[in-house]
Amino acid sequence: MPATQSLPAAPSMPPVAALAPMPSNLGAPPSTLNAALPVNSNVPTAQPAAATGQPAANGAYTHTIAGGESLYTIARRYEVTTQALVQANGLSSPDKIVVGQTLIIPGRPDLVRTPQTPAVQPVTQVASASANLGAPPAPLGSRPATPQATPQPQTAVAPAATPAPVAQPAATPAPTQVANVPAAEPVASGNDKFRWPVSGRVITDFAASRGTGINIDVPEGSTVKAAENGTVIYVGSGVEGYGNLILIRHPNGYVSAYAHLNGMSVAKGAVVNRGDSIGTVGMTGSVSKPQLHFELRKGATPVDPVPLLAS
Repeated sequence: MPATQSLPAAPSMPPVAALAPMPSNLGAPPSTLNAALPVNSNVPTAQPAAATGQPAANGAYTHTIAGGESLYTIARRYEVTTQALVQANGLSSPDKIVVGQTLIIPGRPDLVRTPQTPAVQPVTQVASASANLGAPPAPLGSRPATPQATPQPQTAVAPAATPAPVAQPAATPAPTQVANVPAAEPVASGNDKFRWPVSGRVITDFAASRGTGINIDVPEGSTVKAAENGTVIYVGSGVEGYGNLILIRHPNGYVSAYAHLNGMSVAKGAVVNRGDSIGTVGMTGSVSKPQLHFELRKGATPVDPVPLLAS
């Protein structure tokens, strides 16, 4: 048998570092690990569909024509003129456009948005995991809970106060006008002649009085009586020389006058009967001793009273 040859010793392998076991409470490995995988550039990728409007390479805003659109509707949409679209895109005619054609929108730099590069979040490497770590991080795809809006208390709005109806002033009734109804005219007593107002001696007759009446000598304070039924039409002292004077109108058309009275006991408008007391004898007016001046007038004309007085 051939002698056994000793094989050279195999080179020693470096010790394999023991990996610490992954704690079960850590989340899924971050997605950044996928970035280390090689990408096969030979696999074709799907191109995104063209947007209706997007920024062009030169900074101008572009619009991709869709079905049913015309140059006029596009110009109205972007608030530009059709001629401006024709010149900016080198069109030979406004109707020479096709669906899918990209148009530059002139004069609207405000539509161009600058893409923002997302900020790279630094990856914190954990040297060792401990069982007393907090709760696992939320999954990458989850969204933070949106705090519920605290409902605002609704203040009850009191209905507008209805204005109290304004009390309309009560209509003041028109004053009732009462016609002045004259007192019923007294009727004649039926006697043919007037009665004497006083009992005394005539000291001045009708002629001596210059056709006005008669004066009768009577003690002061004697009662003077109405010569016939009638209505008092005057009571006062406004006639010069007569002193206190009363006039009575009688139904037969005569008016009797009683002058130089001391007291007068009737008022204007009073209805008196034949023989009623109307006053007292005095010496007022143009006389120097107590007496009664008596007159009878037919209308406004004085007449001699003696023939008309009862004997």
